[in-house]
Amino acid sequence: MDNGVSRCSLHLMYQFRPYAVVENIIVDKNLRGSGIGKKLLEHVEQLCISKCCTKIMLLSGANRIAAHEFFTKYGYSGVVSKGFKKYIPIT
Repeated sequence: MDNGVSRCSLHLMYQFRPYAVVENIIVDKNLRGSGIGKKLLEHVEQLCISKCCTKIMLLSGANRIAAHEFFTKYGYSGVVSKGFKKYIPIT
């Protein structure tokens, strides 16, 4: 979903228990609080349900406290797991 002011990356993983990994949820700072982020999460969740996903893993930058509060408000828990990333240089 990309309307010029919001976007996200959604990766659906399929095996015996399909799940989704969501990252890069971005809403223009001038439009935060307008409901766009909520609609974006609802869209992602409906897509995941339609693909029979058993869970949604949402990744967010460690310092994005306001974003974490937003995700918690909509049912995501930041204490269930700990995520790790390693960036590989492109040569």
